Amino acid sequence: MHDVLVLGGGVAGLSAAVRAARTGCSVVVVTKDVLGASATQYAQGGVAAVLEGDVDSPDLHLADTIMAGAGLCDTAAVHVLVHEGPDRIRELVALGAHFDRVGDDDAYALTREGGHSVARILHAGGDATGAEVERALVAGVRATAAELRERWFALDVLVEGGRAVGVLVEDDDGTRQEIRAHHTIIATGGAGQCFAVTTNPTLSTGDGTAMALRAGVAVADVEFMQFHPTALHHPSMPRPLLSEALRGEGAVLRDEHGVAFMADEHPLADLAPRDIVARAIARRLVERNLEHLWLDATAIPGFATRFPTITKAVGSIGLDPSKDWLPCAPAAHYVSGGVCTDLDGATTLPGLWACGEAANSGVHGANRLASNSLLDGLVFGSRIVEAIERGKAAPDATGVLGDLLAGDAAVPEPLGHPANSGPPLDGTGSTSRDALQQVMTRYAGVLRDAESLRGALKGLLAIRPGSEEDRNLRDVSLALVRAALAREESRGTHTRIDFPDTSPAFLGRFFFTGSSDPVFAPLHEVAPTR
Repeated sequence: MHDVLVLGGGVAGLSAAVRAARTGCSVVVVTKDVLGASATQYAQGGVAAVLEGDVDSPDLHLADTIMAGAGLCDTAAVHVLVHEGPDRIRELVALGAHFDRVGDDDAYALTREGGHSVARILHAGGDATGAEVERALVAGVRATAAELRERWFALDVLVEGGRAVGVLVEDDDGTRQEIRAHHTIIATGGAGQCFAVTTNPTLSTGDGTAMALRAGVAVADVEFMQFHPTALHHPSMPRPLLSEALRGEGAVLRDEHGVAFMADEHPLADLAPRDIVARAIARRLVERNLEHLWLDATAIPGFATRFPTITKAVGSIGLDPSKDWLPCAPAAHYVSGGVCTDLDGATTLPGLWACGEAANSGVHGANRLASNSLLDGLVFGSRIVEAIERGKAAPDATGVLGDLLAGDAAVPEPLGHPANSGPPLDGTGSTSRDALQQVMTRYAGVLRDAESLRGALKGLLAIRPGSEEDRNLRDVSLALVRAALAREESRGTHTRIDFPDTSPAFLGRFFFTGSSDPVFAPLHEVAPTR
C-alpha cells in the first residue's frame, strides 16, 4: 500500500510527486506514456506570476484572472493561485528550471498575453517554457525515491468503504492489476482529443475526468472548452500553436482582405481574452466560408531568436514569419472545468485528489487566463501534499465545492463502482475516435446551439468505443454536450448562438455527481464579470 499514487506526468502531477517524496511518503507515479511525454511540454507562452517590479501585484493578477473568467472564477481559489504562485516558481527555479533573463541586472524577461493588463509572463527558451518546466520536474522526480510506472494506463478508481483506495490499471504488458494507495491524485491533463482539430497530444483523452464521472465524483464546468484562437492552420496534429505571446509582442490578426479587425471587437484589440478572440475568428470563418484567417507577425524584431519553436514549425511548411502572414484558426486547447476540488485539491471522494487541467479548483472560471495553467499545476499540486501531511480526511466547502456544498447540502455518496455512462466497449472501434472527433467538431465547437448540440448527443450515443481511451473521450464528450445544452446562455468559452447573451440566471455551475444529467448550483460567492 503506497502513501501517494500520482496519475499523470505533467506539471501538476510531478509537482505533487516531488513534494510528497521529499516529505518521506512512499510515492508511485503512473504515466500512460514515457515520463516527460505530457501536454505540459507543449506550453509555449510561459507561466504567469508576479515575482518582481513596481507596476504589477498579485492583486492585479487576481483582477485580470477574474475578469477573464466571465463571472465563474472562485475568488478564494484565485487568491491562492496568485499569492502562492511566486513561491512555487522560486522552488521550480531551485529545482533547476531556467527562465529567460535580460539586461545588465539579469531580470526575468517578461511578456504580455491576452487578458493581462501588464507584462508578467515568464518564458524559457523563447517559446519552449513547457518543455523546460517538464525537464526540470522530470529530473526532480527521478532524483527522489518515487517509483515510476511508465506506459501504464489507469482505468478506474477503486472505492472501498466510501473512500478511494487506488486504481485499476493496465500495465505495459496489457495485464490488469490494482495499485493501492492511501491517497490517489488525479493529474491526467485535458481532453483536447475530443475534437478533430486540437493543440493537445494524442494522450489528452480526459482519462481522470472520465474516471471521476464513472465513480460519481463531482465534476463541473466541462462545457467550457477553451479554443486557442491562433493555432497554425496545417494538416499536422496536434496543431502547432502560434503563441499568444506573438500578439503580446505586436502581432496582429487580419481577415482575408488584410483588415485588422480585433479593435472592433474589444478595447484590448488583439490582446483581448482568448474566448473573445476565438469567437471573433470563428464567426468570420462561418460567415465567409473560410478555413482560416491570418496572423501578421512581420513587425516583431528578432522573431527567430525570440520564438525558435514557432519559427521551426512554420518554416517546415515554407513560411518565413518575418515576411509571411501565418494562417491560423481556433483549435481545442484547454478544459476550464473538470474534477471538482476544494482549495486543497480534495474531491468529493475521500482519499481522491485532483490538480492541473483535470481538476476544477475554480481558478479558471468560464475562460482560462493565458499562462495561468502551469501556475495552477504548481500551486495546487503542492497544496494537495501539504493537506495530506496535515492529515486532512475529507473535502471542505471551499473553492468549487463551496458551490456544491453550500448551505446544508451533503457530500454526494460515491457510487463505488464505474457508472454505465454510455454504450459499452465492443472491440470494433478502429474509426470510433475519428467519428467522435468529427461529431464534436461539427456540432459542439466554438459556436453552438440547441440543434447542433442535440445532433452531437445523438451522434455520441451511436458511437461504440473500441478502446478504453475512446470510452473516456466519449464519457467526457457526453458530459460536455449535456452541460452545454443545459447552459442556455453565452459565457466565456461557451457560445450559444441561440442564446447570445450572458444571463444572471446561469451564474453558477452544472455539476455531475453520478447521474448522466447535470444539476445546477448557483455560486456561493459572486465574482465580478467583465
